[in-house]
Amino acid sequence: MRHIALIVFVLFLSVTASAQTQDLVLPIALNGYTTVPIHHQTIIRIVNLSPDSADVTLEAYQNDGTAVRIFGLFPIPQQGTKSVFRIESGGSVEAYTAEDTPDLNGWVRLTYNVGATILASAEVALINAPVGPHPICMRPSTEINTSVQVQAVAPATKFGAFVASVTNRKSAYAIINPSTTQTATVFLSLMNLSGQFVGTATLQIPPQNRVSRFVHELVPNVPAGFMGSLHITSSLPVGFGGVNVLAPEGKLTGIQVASPPPAFCALVIAPAVNPLTNECRLFPTPCDIPKGWLSAGSCSQ
Repeated sequence: MRHIALIVFVLFLSVTASAQTQDLVLPIALNGYTTVPIHHQTIIRIVNLSPDSADVTLEAYQNDGTAVRIFGLFPIPQQGTKSVFRIESGGSVEAYTAEDTPDLNGWVRLTYNVGATILASAEVALINAPVGPHPICMRPSTEINTSVQVQAVAPATKFGAFVASVTNRKSAYAIINPSTTQTATVFLSLMNLSGQFVGTATLQIPPQNRVSRFVHELVPNVPAGFMGSLHITSSLPVGFGGVNVLAPEGKLTGIQVASPPPAFCALVIAPAVNPLTNECRLFPTPCDIPKGWLSAGSCSQ
């Protein structure tokens, strides 16, 4: 009897493990007209690096977290907001929005089994030509005002990226809370080239919402002609990405973002003070203290 119970338990664990999924976040997705015929299009590319086939579920969201279908709209609209791609081992998918519909300013979630290894990116293009829909690789360069490659990231509680806020180059970032139920508290730390803490802000991002702004809009009082880095620390895993906007033409270049490897931290409440504002907070562990904040003995006066 114990032998049978053990077999049932092992089978239960196996089924549970196979049902586990993980997410990637594409932080920037745009579609639709700016002024006719100028419009955005997003091209999503997914590669399956796993030894087995993988099902990848894709769902797009507006900034306010509203889910929207971006594929399978023609000739007969498919139901629901999710698209599922079966990708063979070593295979890939290129999927592109229809350019004129839907209007989209948001982000994309990719969901797949934990055992799979998936590489994904988005090419966000601004096109000055009639809508096709055409895959971007079929268009001549004369029709493409600008395009930028944006990497997919696994949600994490910490990210960092280079920043430029000068006359001809301004960095803009998107921060996404992929949680379906919880609000994320996100601490922003602006560091100059010498690693000094020079700017700070705190965001509250509701479930499935995206905050997308220039760095000088995210962090007040960014010094003129600033070059340095932006670090984020979040109470929940978030997605993060960015682009540089180049003046005067508004062309785009990508910003590489990275998340530090997980660190072991004792589960002990860690008080810390923001030296720029004198705010004191209690963090769940020392690893959760934002960049630039200083450890403190307590937050009591």
